[in-house]
Amino acid sequence: MKNKTIFATVSWLMVMIALTSLWAYAEHQDSYAEPHEAVLAEDSDLLLIPAYKLGDESLSFFIKNENNLGAVYAHEELFRWKSGMLTWGPIDPDRDFDRLEGYQGHGDTLIYGLINNADELEVKVDDHKATILNLAALSPKVVSEYQLEDVSLWYFEKDPKSTYNQILLVDKNTEEVVQTVDL
Repeated sequence: MKNKTIFATVSWLMVMIALTSLWAYAEHQDSYAEPHEAVLAEDSDLLLIPAYKLGDESLSFFIKNENNLGAVYAHEELFRWKSGMLTWGPIDPDRDFDRLEGYQGHGDTLIYGLINNADELEVKVDDHKATILNLAALSPKVVSEYQLEDVSLWYFEKDPKSTYNQILLVDKNTEEVVQTVDL
């Protein structure tokens, strides 16, 4: 009787070890050394625009099919980096980024868009400045191909405990509000 119990326990442990090994192998195969690799594994045709990599979280923006702007978070998990959900929306086909129309959201925590003249204008969400990524940092070929001359990407990560009311486009020199969009 004691041998049967030992055999059952050992068998159960072997099955658990085998299942854990299979799970670990599958997780390792579905994760990547760097966040951009995880994102590009989801869709290799994206033009990635990295925003940051801090600790176990990474934020990137992307252009998909030349006419869609999107965002994606990647997270470093037990084994390596995994891509989060990709979301995107259309880019103005006329590439008119002088106003805040066309801003987009990613979940409940991120809003972003494209703007011209970031040297003269800034984007604020209520009283908080949005982060600006100058797209001129991309290769000149990409900037030309995607018609991104003088274009910057702005983004703001919202605190889930706070409420936000407006996105403001502000002249940096005069601090005059050029445009207001209600959230």
